[in-house]
Amino acid sequence: MFSEIDGMPLHPLVVHATVVLLPLAALLAVMFAVPRTRDWSRLPLLLVTLAALVSTVVSRASGQALRDVLQLGGPVARLIEEHESRANVLLVIVVVFAAVVVAAFVVTRRSSANSPVVLALAILLVVGAIAVSFQVYRVGDIGSRAVWNPTGDADFSG
Repeated sequence: MFSEIDGMPLHPLVVHATVVLLPLAALLAVMFAVPRTRDWSRLPLLLVTLAALVSTVVSRASGQALRDVLQLGGPVARLIEEHESRANVLLVIVVVFAAVVVAAFVVTRRSSANSPVVLALAILLVVGAIAVSFQVYRVGDIGSRAVWNPTGDADFSG
């Protein structure tokens, strides 16, 4: 189910959605934390975050399927193992982030913009945005090294 689309591996295709949606959700979370843009960003934050959660789950499942099909060894296998480990951490962060987004969406439908609960949720969203962005970078960095420079010998500087 999560291995290919029309003969192409699904993982490199769906990863692009994850890499776009998660930073976009992080940006919208920061916008939500600012009272002036909170009303505008509420619904887009919810929708983009839920789409990012789905794409993260599909990316992880398709990555596991690709790993099983390729059955690589050596330095590539070690990098892919680290990539998978980091992706597992990312999934946990995204699930928690999405839960905070849903809570913020629900609470701000009824609460004052200056309530302590809304302020706490805004702070959690900013922290979550930083965590999501950092972990997306970490997962992508090790994944791209596994594909483009598994031995560390290539010099792409010139």
